[in-house]
Amino acid sequence: MTNLKKIYTKKLGKLNRTLFMKNKYKSLTLVFIFSLTCIHLFSMAVFPNSFLTSEIILIVVLGLMFFIWIQELKDKRRLQHLNKNLMTAQTKLEQAEVDMMATLILTAEAKDPYTHGHSQRVAKYTLAISKAMGLSTEDQKLFERSAILHDLGKIAIDDNILRKTERLNPAERKIMKEHPQKGIDILKPLKFLNQEKKNIFHHHEMMDGGGYPKGLKGNTIPLGAQIIAVADTFDAMNTSRSYRKALPKEMIIKELKEISGTQLSQKVTKIFLQLLETKLDVWNAVHENTKHKITL
Repeated sequence: MTNLKKIYTKKLGKLNRTLFMKNKYKSLTLVFIFSLTCIHLFSMAVFPNSFLTSEIILIVVLGLMFFIWIQELKDKRRLQHLNKNLMTAQTKLEQAEVDMMATLILTAEAKDPYTHGHSQRVAKYTLAISKAMGLSTEDQKLFERSAILHDLGKIAIDDNILRKTERLNPAERKIMKEHPQKGIDILKPLKFLNQEKKNIFHHHEMMDGGGYPKGLKGNTIPLGAQIIAVADTFDAMNTSRSYRKALPKEMIIKELKEISGTQLSQKVTKIFLQLLETKLDVWNAVHENTKHKITL
């Protein structure tokens, strides 16, 4: 990531130097044209019948103007090329930062066999739901990135709380509920993930207002957060925990239907239930070991 920053800074510096030098040459050329114009006016005043001087100066001025026009075209093409390179470098930098955050989550999850691969599966389910809803490719990728990072804040929660097999006490539950905010705090330096941060922050909200951290209701909850909530809930029921085994399919479907419209979005849940009926790979994702790659 450091190398990408160096490349980005180097290209930006090159762009600024190019602009400075080109503007300097153009300014000098314009000064020269102005000087020739003054000389022409002076010669006309002193030698009113001298056509040769006027023709020479006119040719020189036209030549210089043509030179400036050619330089403008070259500069435009060069700046477009440099700008394209800058955008490519910036995209690579942002991708590296997302990959780094995702790696932090995967590393933390790998320590616990019961949560191993959770964020990747939630990202996979989120993408499947987004596609089934007919959302734009941009929104699909945005929600997918949000999903892979949704539990980032848990790396700042004590492992004893995360892996506790008994019911959490009130103090521990309060700490656990801080993980959405902690995730946002970790992502704060990354300015390009503004929409993702909203989805991450609100993925534990409920449609009836009984969720956290803000107690939002209905469609005041960001759509990405609504989708992640369904995917997250399903994965929690479809995987084994230290205190219980994965729930049977029939029980999972029954539970999703019961909390649809109260805890979970009715629209999103309905679409996901349709996916569960038609796509066996959704059920089997928990047994897959393939890495789910997130791209910008």
